Amino acid sequence: MDLEKKEKKYTKAQLALVIAFCAVIGLCFILFLALPKQAGKLSPLEFRVLQDHPIKGKDAAALREDIVKGDLSSNVDSFLEDHFPARKFFVAANAYYLRATGRNAVQPVIMGRGDRLYDAPIDLRLKFYSYLEENEGCLEKFAADNGLEYGIVIAPNSALTSVSDLPKLHLEYPDAGIVDKLRQDTSAFVPDLVELYSSMEDDERYFYRTDHHWTMDGAHLCYRALCGILGVTPVEKSEFTVEEYEFYGSYYRKSGLWLTSPDKLEIWRSPKLDNMTVSIGPEVRATVHKGVYDEEKLKENEIDKYAAYLYSNNGLTVIENPEGNGEALMIIKDSYGNSIAPLFAMNYSTVIMIDTRGNYYQDAALPMPSELVAKYGVTKLLVIMGTESIVSNSQLIYLR
Repeated sequence: MDLEKKEKKYTKAQLALVIAFCAVIGLCFILFLALPKQAGKLSPLEFRVLQDHPIKGKDAAALREDIVKGDLSSNVDSFLEDHFPARKFFVAANAYYLRATGRNAVQPVIMGRGDRLYDAPIDLRLKFYSYLEENEGCLEKFAADNGLEYGIVIAPNSALTSVSDLPKLHLEYPDAGIVDKLRQDTSAFVPDLVELYSSMEDDERYFYRTDHHWTMDGAHLCYRALCGILGVTPVEKSEFTVEEYEFYGSYYRKSGLWLTSPDKLEIWRSPKLDNMTVSIGPEVRATVHKGVYDEEKLKENEIDKYAAYLYSNNGLTVIENPEGNGEALMIIKDSYGNSIAPLFAMNYSTVIMIDTRGNYYQDAALPMPSELVAKYGVTKLLVIMGTESIVSNSQLIYLR
């Protein structure tokens, strides 16, 4: 009797489920082996390099080193994740499922009304975000040592400029407190851009829907406000010819919310901008361009069209305007500075841009920033960064 019970342990429905499960796993395995892979290549949808093959093309010594370091297992995991059959579908399905089940507000990218995407607020409690005071000290010392009048311009999270479009439940953004601290702890002028953008009627057009950067209208509004402090006359939008290009930004690429409609990136054209000279890198081997836009990045098949502004991010970029006012302006920046710097170049004869993030300023041939101040006769400095850059990177130690 007991033996008969054991023999009937699995029902037909259960057996069918097991068989179906094994069939799906087997099919996925076959598809994984058979489908072509983009190993080590750039994913146009996510704009990141997909994991290369963890074993193929490596000799025994390289494999042994990967095993000892523990890299092989993690590389295998990443390779399987990046090349899983129908991965794009499952990533998108998961993103929309999390949103539909009420977990939108705690995702790295939040979806608001009108197809607007927002970065989650930074968490200042994390140890990673502990560099604000160090960066403040570096800026104060550099400005004092070089006799510079300076300003710190913090581009806020776009969520703070269109609060009405945020989901009702969302975490708090600490940007205002960071601006207040900078005002208290430094001698710099620190404009409140949240107040500036929020005071405008059409606040949605100052930041992209799918990207963290400000639009050209957003950059121009900030530029006009700073011109009053710097003592120069702003160039109005009516003096430019505007071109539009379709693009998807950083929020779109990392969110999985791939049904979101594209943004419009604007390029503001002017004969003066076309006549400017842009030098990138140390003087001894600088790459020199005519005009402030990288036209290659504006082609239809290019993914990162924001990189068209001043040829993307570089440790040292010098813009020279033969029709400028004879003065030089230095800008310490992250990527927010790339779109606003050409506007300042409409006024100044020379704009010196320094980006100390990551490896950008680690080239031994690059001059010290104080040497550039002396060479170009700089008297005014702007620090233009997003909130995350000023608090999460010990980047300003290169200011010496």
